[in-house]
Amino acid sequence: MELGKSISSLTVLVYTMVWLLLGFIAIFYPPLTWDMTVPTAFWVKQILNFFMLAGIFYFNALYMVPAFLVNEKKTVFIGWFVGAIVCFLILARIIEINLHVNEQMAALKGSKSVRSKYTLDVHLFMVAILVMVVSTGFAAAQWWQAEAKKHEMIEKQHIASELALLKAQINPHFFFNTLNNIYALTYSDIPVSRDAILKLSRMMRYLLYETPLESALLSQEISFMNDYIELMKLRLHACTTLEVQEFKADHEYSVAPMLLLPFIENAFKHGTSSLNKTAILIALNAQNGLLTLKVKNQIHANKDAVGDTNGGIGLVNTKRRLDLLYPGRHSLIIDEDFENKTYQVELKVEL
Repeated sequence: MELGKSISSLTVLVYTMVWLLLGFIAIFYPPLTWDMTVPTAFWVKQILNFFMLAGIFYFNALYMVPAFLVNEKKTVFIGWFVGAIVCFLILARIIEINLHVNEQMAALKGSKSVRSKYTLDVHLFMVAILVMVVSTGFAAAQWWQAEAKKHEMIEKQHIASELALLKAQINPHFFFNTLNNIYALTYSDIPVSRDAILKLSRMMRYLLYETPLESALLSQEISFMNDYIELMKLRLHACTTLEVQEFKADHEYSVAPMLLLPFIENAFKHGTSSLNKTAILIALNAQNGLLTLKVKNQIHANKDAVGDTNGGIGLVNTKRRLDLLYPGRHSLIIDEDFENKTYQVELKVEL
């Protein structure tokens, strides 16, 4: 993981300001509160300490945390954490001795005793621990954020693949059955058969060129459903009453292709009969960004039901598509009344 990649100017500015503030508070501010003028050697020591701390911070964040802590090599990282602080304190003391900082400070105070070189600088020790903790937290947060983005990207790719598979599961049997009906019509009603072929052609064009896209215009989806319903009328028995309310929309919305058809297809599949009187109701409208589809039919499980018994996309797949495409933005209520033998679907989608 490369944490330094693509750092914006704003990020660089923030880092600079943070380091200046940290350096001033932890390294340079305390001596300014002393009632004395400190020697130049002392400031040189403080500046060198500051750059060593900055080097430890970034080496820990950019290499040690990604290489050891996040790879579950915690023992090695703890060893590095303690060793880095100890080595820093030793180097800081070596610099202090070579610059004769303690002797100069003792002379300014008028004291003959010089602090032992083995005495722990508690303030510098606390500053080193703070730098290491902040560096570790910074690197860990960056790593977890990068991992979250990677998992999110993988999930999006998985969702895209799953959606592509779901859309590819449109059953072609409907087209074969419709073509058979059209073929029969050519012997009895040529104008109707021509119109049916035109509708089927439009539907196939929509499936080929629009459904591979992530979204389609609602008007296109409505046109596709209208063509589907008109073709299904060719196969209805006299016992079935079909009521299709006019599809209304107050705006040209976008919607996922082939999202609504399975509910209509399901009504034709299970709501028709050649023996019993039955009715199908279909209503669709889109107002104020809310798409509402209502489909109601009676349940008749018989071999003469219109529609392919293998199903189109299938309600299970459609529910999955809704969960993937409109999470938290849709509601699907399915009311199956076995006593009255009715099946009603109400779908609401926030577009």
